[in-house]
Amino acid sequence: MMRPGLIWLCMAALTVAAPPAFGWGGTGHRMIGVLAAGKFPATLPAFLRTPDAVFQIGEMAREPDRSRGAGQPHDGDRDPSHFVDISDDGTILEGPRLDALPQTRLDYDTALRAVGTTQYKAGWLPYALMDGWQQLVQDFAMWRTDRAGAKFAKLKAQRDWFTKDRKLREALTLRDLGVWAHYVGDGSQPMHASVHYNGWGDFPNPENFNSINDFHARFESIFVDQHIDVKDVKALLKPYADCGCTIQAHTSAYLAATQAGTLTAYRLDKVQAFDTATPEAKAFVAARLAAGADMLRDLTVDAWKASTNTLLGYKPRYTIADIEAGKVDLYPLLHN
Repeated sequence: MMRPGLIWLCMAALTVAAPPAFGWGGTGHRMIGVLAAGKFPATLPAFLRTPDAVFQIGEMAREPDRSRGAGQPHDGDRDPSHFVDISDDGTILEGPRLDALPQTRLDYDTALRAVGTTQYKAGWLPYALMDGWQQLVQDFAMWRTDRAGAKFAKLKAQRDWFTKDRKLREALTLRDLGVWAHYVGDGSQPMHASVHYNGWGDFPNPENFNSINDFHARFESIFVDQHIDVKDVKALLKPYADCGCTIQAHTSAYLAATQAGTLTAYRLDKVQAFDTATPEAKAFVAARLAAGADMLRDLTVDAWKASTNTLLGYKPRYTIADIEAGKVDLYPLLHN
């Protein structure tokens, strides 16, 4: 997804060169969603692994771009979710460091205002990733609770209600996961994690990189649509890797790796590798898309694991272990 203003320029260019597309473009975001979901392990619930679920995740991964243009405050509150302007020194616009992000967006914005900018200018992609992951953890916990309720409820009417609620939870989970997949995908595009988001910009430029505002759309939409096939990306997928770290640390490391690719992207552009579709350019873009798919799969698996430790209810709170062992009367907890 692009920044406000940039997107309309790209739309004008794309009406001539290719179908309108934003972010990685519909093609890239669909690839990331479909390839990640197609690699979900059997440890995840079956409703996430059906062919229809894989299709839905791929399509919904495009939704945050397709909802643009709804007006204000909708667009103004959602556009900064798609990017974060990481400076070459690892800070966000000379404010908080990517590897030491404040815990909340309020604290993040406060730190940015201290250096003369705001979260709306800098973007809050890291928080979109973390927020979406935490929502998925909660979705999984609620689904597990519904499943336990249908198993242990004593009355048929209660068991029937839990079954219906579980079906509703499955639909909500697919939507939450699919929409969140978009932001995970944005996080694998170097220009979504860099101050050099559409041309090198007004920064020291010793390698004389392109500073014309045309690179973003050429890279992520036109090139992907014309030169990248799903099989190119699928061949680069890696096995699931357990980060063994917090979602904050995982998010920061992911975006740091993406930002590190900015220099490679501009060096390839300098020699017109994207215009002539060299093997090096194709390999670089395919690897970035694969990184997005790997991250989406890994974070989804991590969310399922983390749901085991979720506490539900309010005074008292119940562990998922106790809920799945039938130790809790769940009908009042969920129905009332």
